[in-house]
Amino acid sequence: MNYMATSINQSPVIVDKAGAVLADVRGRAVKFDAGAIVLAGAGEKAIGVGIMTNDTNIAVGEDVHVQIKDIGLVYAGAEITKGAELEVGANGALIPAASGKPVAVALEAATAAGVYVKARIL
Repeated sequence: MNYMATSINQSPVIVDKAGAVLADVRGRAVKFDAGAIVLAGAGEKAIGVGIMTNDTNIAVGEDVHVQIKDIGLVYAGAEITKGAELEVGANGALIPAASGKPVAVALEAATAAGVYVKARIL
């Protein structure tokens, strides 16, 4: 996939505090828990995904940067086909939607779990 131009709007990113130790939030779906950022669990709704510039080990109370819409990188928790709706799987990884709770749409394929793919965050 090629990007032909930069859009008028930058992808919105919020910063909030971690409500749990986050070993690696990059590309993973997150939610609010008691007002703080934690990984979203399987089948849960997410507010967005951790951006790639987050530290790999974030302590409770430290800042977490979260992309809340537009195109970004997500961490695949399974094989994904281009164009598939994605939902939250284990540990905030994105998987093909089966629950009717999509949080993103894959813009490229993932041949296996454990890779990052471009997705449109809903």
